[in-house]
Amino acid sequence: MADLRPLLPPFSELSALCKQRLTPLQSHGQPSSRGKSRSPPDNNPDPDQPITHAPGEPSISLTQTAVCDFLTSELSTPLLDELYDGLWLVARKCGKSIDPLHRQKVKAREIVATEDAHLHLVWHYNKIYVKPLPLCLLNYDFWTTYLPLQVASTSSKKGTFAIRPVPPSPVFDRAAAVGFVRSYALLVRYHVDFILARESHLFPAELDWVKWSEFVAHFRNIEDEDVAKRYHYGQLRLSRLDWAVRLFRPSSATTWWFYEIPHWSTAMYVERAVAPLLFGFASLSLVLSSMQVLLSVPDEELGFKHLDASSLVDMRRAFWLFSVMMLLLSGLVWILLFVIPFSVLIWQLAWGFRNRGKPRAKALGRSG
Repeated sequence: MADLRPLLPPFSELSALCKQRLTPLQSHGQPSSRGKSRSPPDNNPDPDQPITHAPGEPSISLTQTAVCDFLTSELSTPLLDELYDGLWLVARKCGKSIDPLHRQKVKAREIVATEDAHLHLVWHYNKIYVKPLPLCLLNYDFWTTYLPLQVASTSSKKGTFAIRPVPPSPVFDRAAAVGFVRSYALLVRYHVDFILARESHLFPAELDWVKWSEFVAHFRNIEDEDVAKRYHYGQLRLSRLDWAVRLFRPSSATTWWFYEIPHWSTAMYVERAVAPLLFGFASLSLVLSSMQVLLSVPDEELGFKHLDASSLVDMRRAFWLFSVMMLLLSGLVWILLFVIPFSVLIWQLAWGFRNRGKPRAKALGRSG
C-alpha cells in the first residue's frame, strides 16, 4: 500500500538562517487554512509572527503562482538547459568544480554580483559573475511549502520499501534550488570566503559565520544526480559558451553569436582587434623581408669596392644565415601561439567526449 510523504528540506529546521514563519495564501489572495489561526500584521519584524510575502521580497505574495513565477525568474536557466547535451565540448562535467571566492581573488578575478541566473558562476577574463543568494532559500517553511518533493513508499513482498517519485502539483523544480545553494556551499568554504561574500553583497550582512557553516554543511555532500542539469557543471567560461551558442544555435539565445554580449561599444571590439592585426602584419613583413634577402644580396651595390671577393662572400653568407634565423624564429612564435593551444583544445575535446556520458565526475579538480 502506497504512503505519500513529502521529502524534507536538505537542512534541518534548527539550522535555518531565516526564521520567519509564513502564512501561505490561496490563489485568490486569502490566507490558507493553515494560517488562519494566526493573522499577523504584514512586514512585522518579529520572527515569531508569520508573514504573507516571500522572505526578503515584500512584493511577492505567498500564492503558489506568484512564488513559482518568482523562483522561475530567479533561478531558471533555460539557455544552459538547452545547451546541456553539448556543454561537454566547452566545460568539464563536474558540478563541484567551483573555486571558492578567495581562490577567485588569487586568480585576479573581480566578483561581480548579478541578478541574471544564466550568468551565475560564469567567468570572463578578470571577472566572475555570482548571483546573490535569495533570502527565501534560507527559510525552512519556504522549502516545505513551495519546494516539496512527494515520494511514495510501497511495501514489497519481502518487507522492504521502494521509494518512487510522485508527480507533484505544478511547482518550481526543487533540484534547481538545491543546486544553486550547493554552489554557494562550494563558493563560501572558509571564513575569508564568507567575508568576501558579504563585501560583494552576495547575501545579507547580518549572517553569522558559525550559523552559515552549520546551514551550508547539509549541501556539501549532495551529488550531481540530485541537482538540476545546469549544476552538473561548475563555473563556466564565457568565451567558450559563446562558441557553444554559435555551434548549436539554441532557440533561447537572444543572439546566435554571443551567450552574453561582453562589450556594449564598437570601440572595445576594435581595440581588442588592433593588437593581433599589428602583430600579424609585423610578423608577415619580417618573413617576407627575410625571404627577399635569401633570394638575392646585390654584391655590386654594397659599396665596398676595395674588399676582395672572399670578404663579400662572407658578408653574403652572414646575411643569409641571419635571414634563416629570422624565419625559424617566426615559425617558432607561430607554433607557440597557434599549434600548441590547438593541440590542447583537441585534447580537451577528446577528454570531454570520453566523459560526456558520465553522470558526474569523481575528481573535483580545478576549473580554468
